[in-house]
Parts: sequence; structure tokens; C-alpha cells
Amino acid sequence: MKNLNDFTGLLHHLNRIGIALSSEKDLNRLLDLILREARSFVQADAGSLFLKQGEGLIFIAAQNETLDSGERDKKVQANYLGSFLPLSKESIAGYVAVTGEVLNILDAYHLPPEVSYRFFRTFDEENHYRTFSILAVPLRIPEGEIIGVLQLINALNEKKEPISFHESFEELVCSLASQAAVAIRNAMLLEEIQQAHLDTIFRLSKAAEYRDEDTEVHLRRVTGYTMVISGKLGLSSEEIGLLKYAAPMHDIGKLGVPDSVLLKPGKLTPEEFEQMKRHTLIGAKILEGSDQKLFQVAKEIALSHHEKFNGTGYPYGLKGEEIPFYGRIVALPDVFDALTSKRVYKPAFPVEQAVEMIREESGKHFDPVVVKAFLDSLEEIQQVKNREDQSSVTII
Repeated sequence: MKNLNDFTGLLHHLNRIGIALSSEKDLNRLLDLILREARSFVQADAGSLFLKQGEGLIFIAAQNETLDSGERDKKVQANYLGSFLPLSKESIAGYVAVTGEVLNILDAYHLPPEVSYRFFRTFDEENHYRTFSILAVPLRIPEGEIIGVLQLINALNEKKEPISFHESFEELVCSLASQAAVAIRNAMLLEEIQQAHLDTIFRLSKAAEYRDEDTEVHLRRVTGYTMVISGKLGLSSEEIGLLKYAAPMHDIGKLGVPDSVLLKPGKLTPEEFEQMKRHTLIGAKILEGSDQKLFQVAKEIALSHHEKFNGTGYPYGLKGEEIPFYGRIVALPDVFDALTSKRVYKPAFPVEQAVEMIREESGKHFDPVVVKAFLDSLEEIQQVKNREDQSSVTII
């Protein structure tokens, strides 16, 4: 337990936490950081975060040092996170969200009979855990609105034994929660803006092939596959973010391809295929000239995603590492989705057959490093396909 008389040290710690929270823009990392820092601040074994949504609370994040293990974390993710809690005084988190009061509970299993809230033991019973003390505070933004609840569970002494949360911590934790609320709101607003930008990119990219009823879901699948493979390749979160926005623009150059070629149901003649190949050059022309890294990456992908690792691709016949890396990445998802999708000129290949075709093209059409990342990610690739197929939107 921290020295309760050392409030100067605690305030300095709180200030450092505030700076850290304001610097983190990714919502998922921010939620993890809030819990980790809050638990460290009061020496809590566990913690959870709930965010208000409509007439309820969503269980959005959880940490538990005692139960910290890969399998248990997966179980929590699957069984609890994302669950909905009614916005009422019947639960501890609900009570705090409705009333705005701080609850400092000595023993969750022995609540005073006069209180309206109760503790649900399901999690404890399923995970052989014992919740004793709880400090639950509202996540309140400066305008006064409560956007969620922070729960800290089981304060620990030097021997790692559960004790109560000292009342002197309450005001400081409320201050931390207020900083966290502002950071969460800002991260959510940024996420909304980024999603709006992504939607705009998808809508503009659809214009390149707008008569193809599968265009939108094709773009989303290719983007999803690209992000999975990029993660497996170890790219940074910044690079993965760039690819998320750049990949949908890979075929933007088809805006300049005549309908008679783009929409032809049969095999293209050599002359028509030459016209089709120009979409890479047209796409690069559309995207060139920007100082923004996003459009520089998008230009690179639009120009090079039809190059082949053995040098037989187009438009320039680049070979191996002459092909820009991002182009080598997007080339594989683009072909895989084309293979597994129905077209007017062909049926959809089964996923297993398409995977074998990709495997056989390692070192020929595709970079072997990218192929390996793809093969190592087949479970996640299938999840993306299933998700986007289910959310498919028909373009009329």
C-alpha cells in the first residue's frame, strides 16, 4: 500500500497518469492504460470499465492480476466483455452511473440490507475468485455528463492480501476518473472521425466499379485481409492504420476504364486487357501529388498491386523487392478475394482451393514472406470473410 501521508507523491503520480492518458489516442490501448494506471495508483488486484450506451452500460475492459493468464483472458473476452448491463440502481456499476455517487464497499458479499444495489457473483463462481473491496466511481466529463463507471476491486496490502480502499483515495480516484473520461470521449470522437474518413474512402472507391454488386464487400474484405496479414508481418500500428485507409483505393484507377471493358462478362481480348491494365497507371495519376502519407501509400499500392514477384506482372514488370512492400502485401488479399468470390465470368472457388492456389504461387506471383503470413493467419482470414459476407450490401 502506498504511504497515505505522501499526498504530494500521489498528486505527482496522478499528474503523470493524466499526461499519459491525454497522449494515447487509440481507444483500446487507452482503456487498458486507464485500468492499469488506476490499479497501480491504489494497489488494486483487479478492475473493470463500463461505458454508457443508450439505456445501459457496456462492459468494455477488465484486468485481474490474480487471474492473469492467456486462457482466462480469452474466457473473459468471450463471456463477459461486450455484455450489456441495464442502467438501473440494481447493480453496483448501474447505481454509480445513475446517481453519480462513489461507492466504497468493504465486502461485496455482505452488503448492508438497506442498499438498492447488489453484487452478482457469477464471475467469481466461474473463475474461483473472491471479490472483497470495491471502489466504484463515475466517469464524468467536465460538462457533468456521466459516460461510464470505473470499478477497482480488492485493494492489496504489502502481503498481497485483500483489504479495504482507504477513504482518502476516493477524491483522488475521482480526479483520475475525470481525466480518464475526457480522454475516452476524445478517443471516441477521433474514432468517429476516422470511421467517417474510412466510409468516405469506401464510397469514393466504390465509384470505380459501382455496377458490381459485390464491390463494397470486396473492398472491405480486401482491407480486412490486408490488416490481418500486416499484423502477422509485424508492421507497426501506424503502418497498419495507413493500410486500412489506403487498401480500399487499390482499384480507384478503374474509373478510367471503359464500361465495355470493365463490365465485360467474358474473357478480354488482348487489346481490352491492355486497356484494363492501365487502371494501375490511372490510379497512380489520381492519387499522386499529395503531401499526405496516406495518399502516397495509396498511390504506391494502386500502381504496384498487379506486379508479380517473378517479374511477369504489370505495369512495369517489377521483380522481387523492386515491388513496393505495401503493393506486395495488398496483391495477395486482392487475388484471394477474387478467387473466393463469384463473378459474372466464373464461380467462387472454395476457400481451401484458393488457399492452395496462393500457396503454389509463393515466389511466383506473391512474395513468399507475405504468403507465409497469410497461411499463418488463415483462421483470422476466415473470420474476416465470414463477417463481411454476413454484412454484405447489394449495390443496385
